[in-house]
Amino acid sequence: MAINVTSANRTDPVQLNLRETNAARAAERSTQRSETQRTEQTKRDDQDAAALKQRVKENQATQRQSAQANDDAAAAERRATQQADQKADSERRQQQKTLGGTIDTTA
Repeated sequence: MAINVTSANRTDPVQLNLRETNAARAAERSTQRSETQRTEQTKRDDQDAAALKQRVKENQATQRQSAQANDDAAAAERRATQQADQKADSERRQQQKTLGGTIDTTA
């Protein structure tokens, strides 16, 4: 069987150019889409990192305030204990003076 040359599938230059143009446009859209997705992901990552950094900063400030409050409470308790010890010492000395004055040593 012979092939009819006139009916053979021949692409003309306009169709080839159109196919190439469509393929190039599809490739460009795909590239732009992936770049857009990458940019959006980077933006989300940056926002997440900034939010995390802010939370860490706030947590550190809260922990610092809590530690300062604990230090202040411990210092107040220490001062109260020292005052109670001083009061007990002065009362003991006073009692010793009082007892010493009433002991009869003439026996």
